[in-house]
Amino acid sequence: MASDNQILRVSMLGGCSIAWGGRTIDDVSYRSRKPWLLLEYLITFRNRDISQEELVDLLYPNEKGANPTGALKTLVYRVRSMLEDLDYPDSRNMILVTRGSYAWNTSLPMELDVDQFELACQKASSPWIAPDEKLETCLAAADLYKGDFLSRTAGEAWVTPLSTYYHSMYIHLVQTTVDLLMARDRWAEVGQLCDQAILIDGYEEFFHYHLIRALVRTGQTQLALEQYKKMHSLFYTELGVTPSADLTSLYREIIKTTKHATSDLPAISQFLRQEDRLTGAFFCELEVFKDIYNLEARSAARSGRSMYLCLITATMRDGSVPPLKLLNSYMDKLADCIQSTLRRGDVVAKYSISQYILLLPTSSAENGNLALGRILDRFLERYPRCPLALESAIQPMDILE
Repeated sequence: MASDNQILRVSMLGGCSIAWGGRTIDDVSYRSRKPWLLLEYLITFRNRDISQEELVDLLYPNEKGANPTGALKTLVYRVRSMLEDLDYPDSRNMILVTRGSYAWNTSLPMELDVDQFELACQKASSPWIAPDEKLETCLAAADLYKGDFLSRTAGEAWVTPLSTYYHSMYIHLVQTTVDLLMARDRWAEVGQLCDQAILIDGYEEFFHYHLIRALVRTGQTQLALEQYKKMHSLFYTELGVTPSADLTSLYREIIKTTKHATSDLPAISQFLRQEDRLTGAFFCELEVFKDIYNLEARSAARSGRSMYLCLITATMRDGSVPPLKLLNSYMDKLADCIQSTLRRGDVVAKYSISQYILLLPTSSAENGNLALGRILDRFLERYPRCPLALESAIQPMDILE
């Protein structure tokens, strides 16, 4: 049996690297893509011989050279020269050539992180494994997953199904590991695991939800709020979606627990009277807007104060939904126009990826429409070439008796 320092260690989760002894080659240090593409393909499909024709189609799909097989032989020579940098005793025999086909030499002792990861996931899902051993196996597997399969070769068609396969396995693994850690109140580790998982897949809501929960459980409520706002902005900007009801409910719980009990009323007053140097409307999260709306609806029942609920919607001129990139470009500009046009007593929140909702204390719908008209006029004046059409609507606020 080969000793540890005689084993080739190949990593394919994230970038690709090969290590032997104290030396390593990777796809960052060697920038030329074709040698790595050939090497990755041979290692991935190491259990079969690969014909020249298959490799030519892979490596030179749009190159109609006079001698593609000659170019392939030259590329194999370059890969072998690259492998020699490992100082491996038999580096020339890592790639075998037989009867017009090529293959990775599977007789060489080798460990692949993808194999170790898959075996660990299979072991963790076995019904006979003890809970503590299952957790340790899950943690070890998660540590192996440095990134998606061959992330720098993600554009290749043959990489996509394998990347999807390992990525799905990773998401299930993290979910299982989080459940096991929560059952043991190991919240700091939940946070670390989800933080790392977000670096790999920032669009998986499960990771954000449990990172925020972990921050709350470890007393880091301010960081939890910042993480929620960062996630909220990401989902709005990149996906055009709002967080789920579970995340919204978690956000409301955080808001309620951000301050400890105190009898220092002047300190509370100072906290509530935060310095606000911004002029114009008050922008807030939709959940905060809902609270303000309900508070004003109750107050209006007693005071008779008149409030109007307004909506500004951005569409294409033909009424269709605008592309997300276009919306991202102009919705912030629209927010600036709202901010600079309305008064400090007006409340605004983003209702959807293409809408702002407003609460205006005004005596009549006519006055409210005048305010909306000023917003739209200012926007059109600043951005006359904007392809979006802005529509507004207004109605009296429902009074809560």
